[in-house]
Amino acid sequence: MPKVSRNPLSREMQQETMRAFIQTLVKISDDVLLRRFLDDLLSPTEKLMLSKRLMAAVLLQRGYSGGAVSTALKMSKTTVWLIQRELVKSGEGYRTVFDRFFRESRGQRILDAIERFLNAITLPVKGSRSSMRRWKRAIRG
Repeated sequence: MPKVSRNPLSREMQQETMRAFIQTLVKISDDVLLRRFLDDLLSPTEKLMLSKRLMAAVLLQRGYSGGAVSTALKMSKTTVWLIQRELVKSGEGYRTVFDRFFRESRGQRILDAIERFLNAITLPVKGSRSSMRRWKRAIRG
């Protein structure tokens, strides 16, 4: 978990710092430069944490349960619940960004891999042949 300084910034300074950060990201239009910038700026743990949160939001929007998302991405149920709460409360930023992501990139391939994993760990519904077929397909790979 990332550590936050014990010497907090004033509310005004937090807002100004965030504004500067966002303006910096918006001005980077080159994918390679953005990747280098984020590699320099964020630790591997921070990058992984942000990536998992983004993917959790996508999976929750696609209708997966919080428990399934927590298991698949190895996240705490509390973190997944907080993301889910934000999506219910508004989530406009998440939705807009992910609509663009899946329209313009290979995001669907990532989601398909996670979906196969979730299907493999989600046991079939008793008495449901289609659920049993889904589960067997997922297990075979």
